[in-house]
Amino acid sequence: MKGLETCLTVEFFSSRGVPVPKSLREWLQNAAYLAKTRNSEEERCRYERWAVGKVEDAMRSPGGVTAFNWSGLSPVMPHNAPERELILLSHNNVVKPAPPTVDYRLAIYMECVRRTPAEVHPFIKQVFDKIDMDVASGRRRYESLTFMEVLQMAQELQRVYQQQLSVAPALRCVNPRAMGHADDARTKLIEKISNGVGEKTHRSDQEAGKPPKSRRVESHRHGDYGGDELIAEEIASTRRFFQDLVSRDAPVAVPPTFVGKSQELERNYSRYEPTAEDIRPRSVLVKALEFVTSKAKEKESSSDALAAYRYLNEQLKGMRQDLRVQNIVDEFAVEVYEKHALICLELADIGEFNQCQASLKKLYEGLPSAAKTSISDFFCYRLAYLSLGGQHDAFATELILYTTACSSENKELKGPSAHIKRKDVRWTLKLCSACEGGDCFTMIRSLAVLPPGMHPLVKIYLQRCRLRWLRELLVGVRGLVSVRFVIACLGFLPVHTTLRDAEGEKGEFWLDGSLEKARQAFKDFFETIKFQLPPDCSFDKEIKRNYERRLNKWEQPGGDVVERVDAIALFKCVEAYITYLGTRRDARLDSAD
Repeated sequence: MKGLETCLTVEFFSSRGVPVPKSLREWLQNAAYLAKTRNSEEERCRYERWAVGKVEDAMRSPGGVTAFNWSGLSPVMPHNAPERELILLSHNNVVKPAPPTVDYRLAIYMECVRRTPAEVHPFIKQVFDKIDMDVASGRRRYESLTFMEVLQMAQELQRVYQQQLSVAPALRCVNPRAMGHADDARTKLIEKISNGVGEKTHRSDQEAGKPPKSRRVESHRHGDYGGDELIAEEIASTRRFFQDLVSRDAPVAVPPTFVGKSQELERNYSRYEPTAEDIRPRSVLVKALEFVTSKAKEKESSSDALAAYRYLNEQLKGMRQDLRVQNIVDEFAVEVYEKHALICLELADIGEFNQCQASLKKLYEGLPSAAKTSISDFFCYRLAYLSLGGQHDAFATELILYTTACSSENKELKGPSAHIKRKDVRWTLKLCSACEGGDCFTMIRSLAVLPPGMHPLVKIYLQRCRLRWLRELLVGVRGLVSVRFVIACLGFLPVHTTLRDAEGEKGEFWLDGSLEKARQAFKDFFETIKFQLPPDCSFDKEIKRNYERRLNKWEQPGGDVVERVDAIALFKCVEAYITYLGTRRDARLDSAD
């Protein structure tokens, strides 16, 4: 145990022929952590000798280290633990190291210089000048000084300095005598910052007993000062002070304007750093958008819609890269981001959609004329994305910002909030509440009046919602439950609506999009949770029965046969699959990805 080396490791005991089972490995990890919390090197060595002694006792016990119950042994050392000779440490030449001499001032100063930018280094030096004075007077110690304290003091000095620079041109018009000496002002400023951020110092009894100072009133213009010579000296001192600070600032290079030179109409996203020859200017991007859109329509007309979506996704992602590199922020950039976001929803690429909607939020704020854009639609998409993805804090923040902007005090709305439709927001909140509670009918009514992109967004999270609904449904159910009831509660049945044209026939709205997609989703759902349905169970039969019953035409000879399943077995399958999802951070029920 030399220096900071520890003997509470698997390698230490393995090299000495001691078997290290999993229980001992976990106990050694806890013991090594407790050893690091000791206040001194002597206490750490004493604790490690005690821990090694416990391992030697386990070696002498019946069954050895492997049979010893390490989970029942506390890694906390008793205060009266005796010292003894240890066999495992007999060849280690354990010597109590002498306390090292550390230059704490140099260490903290080098850390501050290493971790701060060059423009802050002059202020770091000024802070240490004041700290040296405090250490010399006994009010502070270098050992108790931290990097964050020094950084806060330096940042405060830099902030005040920048404020003084902003008013520096007006110094010539101000009475110089009212400014005082620059050196005295700088010293008082450093003392004020040091006392506010560092350790608080109390005034002595004599200082506390002094009467408050009264303001001196000049009886005449020049008073007892030395006339124009002293005024000129004060101006020169102040000017030298500001020039000295300005000279210490590191120059900041202005990044050059990046303009693309490529004339290609098609370009995929590149993971390498693009050059000017790879990037297309705005004029070419406008033509490229028309070209890739028309080409995607041709592919879609040839009964290959998925390939068209994938092609458009790759091309729009490349266009986004061109816009971002050239820092193009206008209505055309908004159009590209909006189209790509909707394409990502159709492809169920929630990660790319999140990038698009986050960028659109910033683009809307910097766009002067945003009345023609889909601000209201994408605000609703963002609310639904945050709610369905389990990001409740961000969801609450968005609502707070929106309600604050729409409060009675702000009657004249400005910015993106002025274009958000309150009706859409209300329906979005109803949709989020319905998805949380499993109210499929309200979900369908909300989707029927919300923007078209909301339906594919909900379908991305539909399987997770159904898992949560089914688990909550079966918590208090015992015995048998009908498959018909499960199908209805999970939203596999269509709902007849007349609010707008749905994807299904005869005004039927399907959460999954259509009958074929609902049939496949029903099959995939029960295969995913590994639950075997009865052999006579038919999804098409239940759909037909629901349709004819709505038309009062349902007639089943011999009585209505209802297929039932064991509720407890179904609940165990759902719970097992949700537990499996909990082991994957990318597939948890509360994950946003």
